[in-house]
Amino acid sequence: MMKTRNAVVRWYENAGRDFPWRETSDPFHILIAEMLLRRTTASAVLRVYSPFVNRFGTPQKLATASERSLAGRLVSLGLQSTRARQMHETAILIVREHDGRVPDGSEHLKRFPGVGEYAASAVLNFAFGHSVPMVDGNVIHLLNRVFSSDLEGPTNPRALDLMRVLGGRRQPKHLYWGIIDLVSTICLRKAPRCNRCPLNKLCDYAKNHALQKS
Repeated sequence: MMKTRNAVVRWYENAGRDFPWRETSDPFHILIAEMLLRRTTASAVLRVYSPFVNRFGTPQKLATASERSLAGRLVSLGLQSTRARQMHETAILIVREHDGRVPDGSEHLKRFPGVGEYAASAVLNFAFGHSVPMVDGNVIHLLNRVFSSDLEGPTNPRALDLMRVLGGRRQPKHLYWGIIDLVSTICLRKAPRCNRCPLNKLCDYAKNHALQKS
C-alpha cells in the first residue's frame, strides 16, 4: 500500500493538473468547488469557478444573491437551478447557524443541501487538515483496477477501509488529487494507458492486461 501511495503522490507532484481550488485552504471556496464538481468535469468547472468565487466568495455574499443570478452563472455546468438552490441554501445556513463560517465537522457539513460524505470529507481534508479517508467513483475505479477489489460503489465500507490503509495516518491531499488526475488522464475506463501509468508495476489490471497481450 505504501508503494502505491508514494507512486501516486510522486506522479501528481510531477504531472498533476493545476486548478485554483487546489491552491486555496479557504473552507468556503473549497466547499463551493466540491459542490460545483458534482456530476461534471473539472475542465467545465474551471471556466466558472474563479469568476464565481470573485463575485460570491463569502457566505454572506452568496446568501444575499438571488438564485436566478446564481443559476445564470452556472448554465454551462448543467443542473444550474439545482446547484444554485443548494448553494444558496447552504450559504444561508452557514450565515444563520454558524456565524458565517464553514463548520469544522462532518455531521454539520452533511446537513447542507447537496453535500454528501465525499464533499464533507474533502472540506475537512483540504481546508482543515483532518486526515479523513475519502471515497468517490474515481477512488473506486482505481482501487478495483490496482487491487482487483471488485467494489460496487462509494458506499461500500470495504472501500473506506482500503483508503484508510492506502492513505495512512496523513491521508495526503496529493494522493486524492493524484487519483482524480490518474483516472481522468491515464487510467481511463475504456482505453487505459497502462504504459504511461506510475502504478503499472503494482497494478493487477496492468499485469493481467500484459499477460493477455503476450
